[in-house]
Amino acid sequence: MSKIKYSYSRKANKKPLIAVVTAVIVAAVMLGSAFAWTDFTQSRTNKFRGGKDADVTLHDEFDGENKDVFVENSGDSTIYVRIRLDEFMQVGNHVFKMADPAPTPDVRDKTTWISHTYAGPSIENCGNTDTEDKFHDFYMWKMTGAQRNFLPGTPGMVYGTLGADGKVDENPAGGKPTAAASAPILMSEFLALEILDYNTQMTTAQQAEWDRVKAGLWILDDTDAAAEGGGWAYWSAPLEPGTATNLLLDEVKLFKDAEYDWIYRIDVKLQAVTANDFGKWNDAASECGYKTTAGAEVLISNVFNA
Repeated sequence: MSKIKYSYSRKANKKPLIAVVTAVIVAAVMLGSAFAWTDFTQSRTNKFRGGKDADVTLHDEFDGENKDVFVENSGDSTIYVRIRLDEFMQVGNHVFKMADPAPTPDVRDKTTWISHTYAGPSIENCGNTDTEDKFHDFYMWKMTGAQRNFLPGTPGMVYGTLGADGKVDENPAGGKPTAAASAPILMSEFLALEILDYNTQMTTAQQAEWDRVKAGLWILDDTDAAAEGGGWAYWSAPLEPGTATNLLLDEVKLFKDAEYDWIYRIDVKLQAVTANDFGKWNDAASECGYKTTAGAEVLISNVFNA
């Protein structure tokens, strides 16, 4: 169901090529001294079915710079959602990878791509890869938890629709608002709050932060390696039918050229469950093989199941 948008060309001293891929036309744009080949792909939606259906719509809209990623509950049941963002980049013949003995990622196999994690210099800059060049030396993300309007989608679809001008339309006619703007927090910050009694131990500022958690924001799991369940972003509140999270990702912008032609990709993995199916997020023997960290288990037990 996912849509793929491509924008690519050859070196700057050659004539730009405009490609048509799956009926999506995107003109190549000059970026400094070279033309970049940039491709943002979207993963299928992982829907886990239990006693009730976790119908969900992934909104992933990208117009070359503005990239909005958020989740809509398009079904009839209250659901809980998490997203992981996996990256791939190759400059010339060099494929960005983690330190040995980690295997070299394969552009054709998204399970080998490198998960964006949140224990780096900032939530937008994971610092991953084992060389001097990092993903975010070239591409800058914006993750502010912004609010916008959206058009409701069809369950199971991945929406990448652009406006008539080819740009992301953040205020479509007849649209409805996502959850209120609220900046993401780290899982480690959540855990430091969670152990405090709201009335007797929290400061006024901490109470305000806890109120934000209960209202809904993205909690970014920085507490363990991606292989152990780190790197997932959890929406901190139940997602009721007809509502949507705020934006996990709202911009991806190139700010540094590479010396050679390059390719950069982001894979958006979304998982939605109903309240009886949290165990499927931590089933290493399943088809997906995903895990939850100890911190995520605290979130599930003490907030989601409260």
